[in-house]
Amino acid sequence: MTEKTPSRNQEPEPVRPWFARLFRRPKPVMTPPPADGPHILRLTQELNAALAEAARWKRQADSFEKDRERAVEALVGCIAERDGAYGERAQLLAWLAALHPATTVITQSPDVDEDGWQLLYLVAGGWQMSWHIHPRDAELFRHVTVVDVTDPRAQWDGHGTVQKYERMRGHVRLLALDSLGADGQLTPVTEVRSA
Repeated sequence: MTEKTPSRNQEPEPVRPWFARLFRRPKPVMTPPPADGPHILRLTQELNAALAEAARWKRQADSFEKDRERAVEALVGCIAERDGAYGERAQLLAWLAALHPATTVITQSPDVDEDGWQLLYLVAGGWQMSWHIHPRDAELFRHVTVVDVTDPRAQWDGHGTVQKYERMRGHVRLLALDSLGADGQLTPVTEVRSA
């Protein structure tokens, strides 16, 4: 061989670190050395403390879940009670509307976003009173004249709930005057006698 031509090295090249990783032999799994007595006792105490803490948190979570279930049941009961009261109110309003057919109208409610709500307007004792009617109670008011929201009889006069109650009490006092006796006392309701 000449000096200009490099000679080939006949010895193998050393293994490169990146290539060696591909052929690395796994290290044998060794069992941990046996722990001494105090170490085992400490680990056992820590495990028992962790289990007790987990049990405490579980009891806390179960307590919260029971409280939530009771609150949901109470809410369902309150909603049913409220709906029952509104249903009874609707029955009474339907009755009042039947007693005052000339001054009672019903129209679609423009101030409630949900469809089907209606407004009942009733004039008694010269004063307007109004109530929102839930769609589920609309069937009770079939006997009431339905008018458009632009009808003059369906124009709110600005009364609020307190003012409406004052008007109702005033009308009750007015009606009660008709049933006063000569002595100024209300006449008692007569009993219905069976034949």
